[in-house]
Order: sequence, then structure tokens, then C-alpha cells
Amino acid sequence: MRLLPVMEGLHSSEALNPSFLQAFFQRVEELAARPSDFEVALRGVMIATVFAEPSTRTRLSFEAAAHRLGASVLTVADAKSSSNAKGESLADMAKVIGGYADLLVLRHARDGASRLASQATDVPIVNGGDGRLGHPTQTLLDLYTLHRAWGDFAGRTLGVMGDLRHGRTARSLVWALAMLQVRIVLLPGQGLDWEASFERRLLDRFDYRLRWGKHPLFGDWTGNQEARILEPKGLVQKSLFLEDVPEVDKLDALYLTRMQVERGADIGQGSYPGITPAQLQNPLLATCKLLHPLPRLAELPPSIDDDPRACYFEQARLGPVVRQAVFLAMLRQDRWPLPPLTPVPTGNADHRLGPCPNANCVSHEEGLSAPWRLIGSKRRSFLCAFCDTLLQVEYAGCRSTNKVHALSSAAAHRIRPENLQPFLSRQDAERAGYQWGG
Repeated sequence: MRLLPVMEGLHSSEALNPSFLQAFFQRVEELAARPSDFEVALRGVMIATVFAEPSTRTRLSFEAAAHRLGASVLTVADAKSSSNAKGESLADMAKVIGGYADLLVLRHARDGASRLASQATDVPIVNGGDGRLGHPTQTLLDLYTLHRAWGDFAGRTLGVMGDLRHGRTARSLVWALAMLQVRIVLLPGQGLDWEASFERRLLDRFDYRLRWGKHPLFGDWTGNQEARILEPKGLVQKSLFLEDVPEVDKLDALYLTRMQVERGADIGQGSYPGITPAQLQNPLLATCKLLHPLPRLAELPPSIDDDPRACYFEQARLGPVVRQAVFLAMLRQDRWPLPPLTPVPTGNADHRLGPCPNANCVSHEEGLSAPWRLIGSKRRSFLCAFCDTLLQVEYAGCRSTNKVHALSSAAAHRIRPENLQPFLSRQDAERAGYQWGG
């Protein structure tokens, strides 16, 4: 398999950056205002949509976007009809379909599937949702919906409610919101909070802090009137420093998600958080935009659909035009250029760390050693480059000196990233020929 220095295509919100988003929103506005200018923008282009998980809105949205730009579409809408059902590897599938099409949209049940597929084909891959890891094009249309309502993101407060552990749209959106300096109130269902390592990575990456806020409605939703708040360290809000747990007086938006039963979510005997018409009368939600990636369940009753704060059908309506802009960014930078996405490295598969600890990582299904990538500067950590799961590393070897050091040591921190070799134990390093460096 050919390993690229960075992953081509759009695989996660980590690739987004403010410069790209600003220009991207302008491109979406151009597409919406002058659709006839783009009717043949992708004439002669073939786009393949491969959905190994059930999908209606997302698949049709991508296909509508392709047709509106004049592209042809190949589609696999039922995993049972694909070669995967015959045991073909994901890499082989991507390589073959990449020979038929100019771009591949992939939805898959395994975390990191689009990243693995991107290393097997020369055409760009757009992640249409993989496991619980991410859904970057959903994030783009979520952000564009909020951009239309707010303009500027800085200083806004958004609550994210429901299944944070299994919900790829929630964690994908939160990463992008932190990049845009939005305050985020976390309102997970009982037992449905995300892993601490994801939150720590987010706090470190964007120089955020963790604080607590309270409101009676939080208790109605999660059983606890206090909620975690992730916010930029330089942000000050009224009574923030005057009391230990300040009252939250306003939510600018609330992002609701359904419980992801298909990924093992179970709330037991508890109740799943959702919004009610009565709660919408609370001053906390007076100007709150209500968003949901759909499909919805009981957390979002139809009785509030006509409320002017309800934006979820607008989100869905914006799906095709936003994905048109994604296709142009991937395929027609020559005529409609945008600032580059932030590159995400393919990772290094040379290690003795054992299998990825995430049981849903695509590496397990494909029988591969999960590649690692380095994050952080002050505090270095190693992630599975497929699924972003934190890998246990205790020692760092230096390829240039052939010495190994404790990862927490100053000597390990001085090793240049290209010379790093991670190890779980000192004995593993010495068996690999490294000498103890102290």
C-alpha cells in the first residue's frame, strides 16, 4: 500500500481552518445565488458514492450535488450488494473504484475507514461518515447554517446534547467550533459522554479551559444542573470569576443528537435528553437556534417544527449546495480555488505498540497495524492515525542516536518528530536495538 505524506481528500474536521472556511462560505453563497454558472462545472467527471452504512439524506445530498454540477454518479447504496460482502478488503475496493471515478464519497461503519481508503487510491476521498469518528461535510453544513444566522462565531455559546460517545456529528462539530473560538456546553445523556482523551486533546489543541456552569434546565436534560463548559482561556463572561459555578444565562444554539443505538448506545433505565415546547419558553433559549443532523427521535418533537428557532430542516436543505462546494474544492481548484485544508499525516506503521485499543478501528477489520501520528508540542501524545485513539507510549527512541528515553524526559522532548520511534516499554526498545539514554 502506498503511504502518502498527508491524506488527500476530506476526512475529518481537523482538516478545516478559518481561512478555508471563510472562503468556503463565500463559495457556497455563490453557488446558491448563481446556480446556472456552475451547471457544467464538473461535466465529464465521475463521482462514486459508496455507502457501506444505511443512509438516505447524506447519500442523496451528495448525489444531488454531483448532478447539479454536471457530474455523473456511480453509487453503492447497499453494503450487501458490494464486494465487501464477499470479503474484499477496503483498500482493494478503494483502489478498484478509484480506477472508475475521479472522486469517492465513502460512508463506513469503522472508525478511520476513509483515511485507510485514501492511502490505496490516487483519487480524493470525501468522508461521508465513518463510525463514531467524524462527518466533516455534515459539520460544514452545520457551520454554514450557523454562519447564516450569526456571521461571526467568536463569543457565541452552543450546547451539544445527547449521545456524545457514539455521535460522530457532535464530536466533528465541536472540534470545528473550538477552532472558531466558540464556548461549548456539554450535555451528554447518562453514560453517553465521550472519552476523556478526546476532550483533553481538544483543550490542548485550541488553548481551551474546562469550567463548569449551571442552569435548572441542565438538570431537566441530564439530571445534573451543572454542566462542563469548554471555552477559550481568554474569554470572560460576566460572573465567571465571581462564583465557583456561575449561572449560564444564554445559549445561542443547541445541537441535539439522537441516541446511536446502531453503535451500541444504551441509556439503561435513565431518560434520554431532549427539548420540549415548554422548555422553549425558558429565557435561556430565547434566541437559541435549534440544530439536529437528522434523523430525529423523541429528543426533538415535531410540535416545535414551526418555531422560528428551529433550523434543522434548513440544515438538511443546505446539504446539496454545501456539498457542491466540497466537490469544487476537491476537483476544480484550477478554476475555483480555495485556501488549502490543513494536512493530516498518514502516520507511521513502524511500531511495537500492539493493536489499536479502539475495537471499532478499521485496522482490526482490515488486519493491519495501526499507524501512529504525533500531536502536541509541549505535551507529546501519539494517536492512531486511522481513528485518533490515544495510544499508550511510555518511551521514545531516537532513530538518529539509537538511544531511548522516558517519554516524559527532557531528552525525549528534544527528539525531532521525524526521528521519533515510540515504545510501550524500555525492554521493547532494547530488543529493537536501542540503548538506554537515561
